[in-house]
Amino acid sequence: MAESQFAVDLAIVVAGGFVGAIGAHALRLPAVAGYLAAGVLLGPGVLGLIRDSEIIASMADLGVALLMFAIGVELSLSVLTRAKAAALIAAPLQILATVALGYGLGQAIGWTVAASVVLGFALALSSTTVVVKLLSERGELHTRHGQVMVAILLVQDLAAVSMVASFPLLLGVAAGGGADLIDVMARALGFVATVFVLARWVAPKAMQAVARRYSREVFVVMSAMLCFVGAAAASAMGFSIALGAFVAGLLISESQYRFQILSDVTPLRDLFGMVFFVSLGLLWEIGALLEHGPWALALLLAVFLGKPIIAALSALAARYHARIAIVTGLGLAQIGEFSFLVVTLAWRDGVIGDAVHSILIPIAGISLFASPALMKLGGLLYDRMSATNIGDRVIARQEQRHPGPAASLENHALVCGYGRVGRFLGEVLQDQEQAQAIIDYDHATIAGLHRRGMVAVYGDASRRAGLLAAGAERARLAVIALPDAATAVAAVTELRGIYPGLRIVARAHQPNEVNDLFRAGADRVIYAEYEVGLEIVRHALLLLDVGAEEANGLVEGLRASHYARRDGASS
Repeated sequence: MAESQFAVDLAIVVAGGFVGAIGAHALRLPAVAGYLAAGVLLGPGVLGLIRDSEIIASMADLGVALLMFAIGVELSLSVLTRAKAAALIAAPLQILATVALGYGLGQAIGWTVAASVVLGFALALSSTTVVVKLLSERGELHTRHGQVMVAILLVQDLAAVSMVASFPLLLGVAAGGGADLIDVMARALGFVATVFVLARWVAPKAMQAVARRYSREVFVVMSAMLCFVGAAAASAMGFSIALGAFVAGLLISESQYRFQILSDVTPLRDLFGMVFFVSLGLLWEIGALLEHGPWALALLLAVFLGKPIIAALSALAARYHARIAIVTGLGLAQIGEFSFLVVTLAWRDGVIGDAVHSILIPIAGISLFASPALMKLGGLLYDRMSATNIGDRVIARQEQRHPGPAASLENHALVCGYGRVGRFLGEVLQDQEQAQAIIDYDHATIAGLHRRGMVAVYGDASRRAGLLAAGAERARLAVIALPDAATAVAAVTELRGIYPGLRIVARAHQPNEVNDLFRAGADRVIYAEYEVGLEIVRHALLLLDVGAEEANGLVEGLRASHYARRDGASS
């Protein structure tokens, strides 16, 4: 009977997760939000279909271990080198300040020291999964603010592991036991030493031997073994299984087999991870939010107001432009999957009680549902603020840090945005000895251009003041190589207002942006994916022995027809 009930409960959980994921996709929400919603509906507060949540919770532990293991395998510190200031300055400031905010709020509510610290931990962490997914969908993953957010998220993920590892210390603080703290630190040092030995001398040779001598099935089993052996070892030494699984992933993160192992465990991670998040939804108690209404409201304000302000100020302290700071702040305004993990593990380890757990989990879930709207709000909020007198003065003062000698230029090319495309164009123009001025809001990029003797302006290409500083009214050509659509359209609009006769070439990232840029006044719009497709068509025809003249003519005809239709539709 017990086995039958377990099978029924598991089937209900998986089916609920499936329906929740479909619903989340339809609403353009992250799958995690759908899983949580499914758990709430299936739980005792609504439908009450799950009878034995303890067994489901045990299965969810597998999801925790696999999730942390995969994060460890995926971890690549090279990401940090693309946004060093974000990783070394903005992220530590954001984490410390948000932990302090959460701690202060917890103390004001009347929670224990340990519970207040856990609240700070939960507030400090954002959702890597949700933010990266939203950035990817919006085509902003490789933009400046996208790189800043990913760097901060990676540091947060690393910090989350430290937070989980600190639970024994928090228990020691709560109990007032100094000897316990020494014991925990000794075990931690032993665990780190063991990991170092395994990572340096044992794991690489073992993986190489298995990969060479045995079938893929054996390699899959070894991948799972590494995950659960790491979890068991950490548990045996008094630490959480999540920490052990993460460290096991780190063992192979720099291995040549990391991608194979990741592909092997990803299906298991996704399945059991879904069970984990549905199980969290089962624990939601809507009554807890109503019972602690004022404090729940204070927590929501901390997530949606306090945390974005802290993140934005941290980015400004790292000398990022105001646009990047505001977009980053709102993009990180949620409590992430690691926050769920931290809160749940703290609850299971006895660091926090049932009441604290019951209010933190719903708050975290609500923040995930709001993430897509907040991500869209960043650019709009910056535009509104920059349109005010105070906002304009603040941004102008910031942009004056890197003045450029563009006053002497005439009939030059104005390059708006110095990312991959802008840099390539700038180098070609320099080789051709064509006069150019570059405008970008990355201070490190502008400083590097100044050292090379190039004319460059630190500023926002969507603002009139920045464009005038780059000599837009005297330019012969403007090329818009900006990474996000809203800024590109605004830049074209401003340029057309400054100099109606200016020739403007703009880059589009998505099909719908082509018409928007034409309507704003661009003379030429280059849609990157379509141009790649045309080049593939041309090479395919040449390899099929179609004459070069005929192939080139066909490609040019397709290009002209495509952009003519869109230009005509926008006029």
